[in-house]
Amino acid sequence: MAVATLSTGMVGGALGLAFWDSFAIIVVVNLISCLLPAWTASFGLTGLRMTTFSRYSFGYWGNLLVVIFSMVSTTGWNAINSISGASVLYALSDGKCPQWAGVIIICTTVWIICALGITWIHRLDAFLWIPPFVVWCVAAGTGASHFTGGGIQSPTGSNGAAAALSFIAVVFSFAVSWVNCAADYNVRMPINTPHSKIFVATYIGIALPAILVQALGAAVYSGTFIEPAWKLAYYEAGVGGPLKLALEPAGGFGKFLLVLAALSAIPNNIPNNYSFAMHAQNFGPWALRIPRIALVTLGFVAAIIIGTCAAEYFHDTLQTFLSIIGYWTIIHIVVVVEEHIIFRSASWKRYNFDAWDKPDLLPFGWGAIAAFCFGFVGAALGMKVTWYAGPIAALIGNKGANIGHELTFAFSGLAFPLFKWLEKKYTGK
Repeated sequence: MAVATLSTGMVGGALGLAFWDSFAIIVVVNLISCLLPAWTASFGLTGLRMTTFSRYSFGYWGNLLVVIFSMVSTTGWNAINSISGASVLYALSDGKCPQWAGVIIICTTVWIICALGITWIHRLDAFLWIPPFVVWCVAAGTGASHFTGGGIQSPTGSNGAAAALSFIAVVFSFAVSWVNCAADYNVRMPINTPHSKIFVATYIGIALPAILVQALGAAVYSGTFIEPAWKLAYYEAGVGGPLKLALEPAGGFGKFLLVLAALSAIPNNIPNNYSFAMHAQNFGPWALRIPRIALVTLGFVAAIIIGTCAAEYFHDTLQTFLSIIGYWTIIHIVVVVEEHIIFRSASWKRYNFDAWDKPDLLPFGWGAIAAFCFGFVGAALGMKVTWYAGPIAALIGNKGANIGHELTFAFSGLAFPLFKWLEKKYTGK
């Protein structure tokens, strides 16, 4: 329900896709990709958070890659969400509240809530989705007369494929980003809770709001196709510009809703900031001795630094960040899935959950490290962002297409079974 979800839906239009093409991608990609975090959410029933559980597939030492990239992911999302909210405050104040100030306001509020601890996080998150839901419902109604399904025609041929593939990559990366932390908030669930119950609840909880709010984002951006004022507002203030115009018919109440829209970044950032600390505690026994509030504060500071620096280049930052985190998440899930299905016969009984903190009982992680390296080779070949196009990506359309996710999946998926088999053969683990 966060405003960053709205921003993600706008990317399709920014790439030149018509509303209905963006809408089709949003629905189909979310319905499929949200299956992944829904599945990993049930891992919390093992009593282990996702970064810890990954030691069984990445190895005790190879899992440091999971720790580092999970921390980067949560920090990046903290910054992205904050920038989206800050752009709304910037538009609301007619530029008087600079985006860096908005980032600090949102990040500081998140830090205060995280400092209260996990119990309060669960209590607050049960209700914090309601205000943004009201905002999006009103915006859909007051802005509908400016939305269009035919303002432009999507590009055709290889250029159309390039735009579609790049938007697919963005939507996919947004959905699977929850893989790194979905299990973290289920470790307190009763151990006899059905896996299917957690799967369904998580799937609906991620897929439904993502589809609805991203579709609204695509609709709001469609206003820029036919309204010059909306287009100018988007380029001047980002997502906050056209959202402000969509809510303008609501008068003073619309301005109040803009404040709620900006603050909608807070509920999404709470798990990001708190999970940063839980990821960091997986560096080793020494990290467990660091007070969690100190690690939460470190994540808070990192998010402010990155958010305030990246705010000026938000559109490019969003696409680049989502792409890179998407590549990493694919490697992460591929290794976990192949370990579970190929090497543990899809049986939870083949895990020794008492060995999670014992390096001598866990593999080193050479197989996963190899899959990581090969996966990023695939990403480099198929990556397409503002500042770089891989040699294979550049072959599609005039500007290239982001097929890094597909190549990352292929390269890491083929590498892990081979190198994991070699690791088991020569080390016995």
